[in-house]
Order: sequence, then structure tokens, then C-alpha cells
Amino acid sequence: MAKVTELALEAARMKSWPQQQVGGDLKIEIPTSAGRSQVVVVSQGTDGDGDSVGFIWSKAADLGHQDPWALLRLNAQLTYARIAVRDQDIVVVHGIFDATASLAEVGKSLFYTAKAADELEVSLTGAVDRL
Repeated sequence: MAKVTELALEAARMKSWPQQQVGGDLKIEIPTSAGRSQVVVVSQGTDGDGDSVGFIWSKAADLGHQDPWALLRLNAQLTYARIAVRDQDIVVVHGIFDATASLAEVGKSLFYTAKAADELEVSLTGAVDRL
């Protein structure tokens, strides 16, 4: 198991966030606001140099007729993630270099990716995301 995934699992256990392994991915349900939560996925990949990277991402909405300029403006406000398109989904995603990842960095990325995706989901659909 890659370091980012191990650290994400540790953070989830420390916070009592429900988690499950699905194939090579770790899914974690993170409370975001009163009565809401967001499923965040931790998956492994590589960067342009072939080094191991952990991707922390969460679906916010189906791709549709969203205002791309509004999404780009929101992108500029995010610290721990960026808005992207993955298949037919709008997601919030953050990549972390596996070799130097820390528990604090992964924990913050998990929470703030969930928070940003949930806020975007509410503004676009109003839906609730659960495991």
C-alpha cells in the first residue's frame, strides 16, 4: 500500500470516518456540515517523472451545463485541490507526492477536498454523497 493511502487510512481511523477498500482505491466518507457528508477517494498514480503520487478526489456533480468561468473562479480560491473533469464527472482533486507525504498534509487534503466538493455539489445539485 502506498504511503498516501496508508496515511489516509490512519487519518480516517483517527477521526472515525467510515472507510472501505474498493479495488485499489480507498473510499472515505467525511462529514462536512450539519447532516451532510462527502465520499472522498484515494487512488494511486504517477507523475510526469514516473514517481508515485496519491490522488485525493471527490465527485461534486455530473458534467452538464455548468458555467466554466464560475468553476475556474472557484478553482483559484481552493488551497488543497482543484476542480477537474474525470470521465463525465466534475471532481475536486488534489495530488500529493507519495515519498514526502505527511499525516497532517493528507488529513487536511482529505477534509478540504471533501468540503470543497460538498459545497460545489450543494451549489450545483443539492445532493448528498454517502458510502
